[in-house]
Amino acid sequence: MALLRMIRIVLWSFFGVRRRASHEADFAQVNFSLLPVIAVVLALCIGASIFGVVMLVTHGANVPTQGF
Repeated sequence: MALLRMIRIVLWSFFGVRRRASHEADFAQVNFSLLPVIAVVLALCIGASIFGVVMLVTHGANVPTQGF
């Protein structure tokens, strides 16, 4: 359950909108030594998913032009 709480904290910080009371309540119960590791892993997952979507979209765009 603590892992899910830390993932939620990191995702909210990526989004950047949070009430101060919720923010303080979450940080009162978090393990700060593991939080940067989770942040890096989630950032890599988000980056990889964006890269994957871009590759899927651009892969279909490799249609040769006719007559040139």
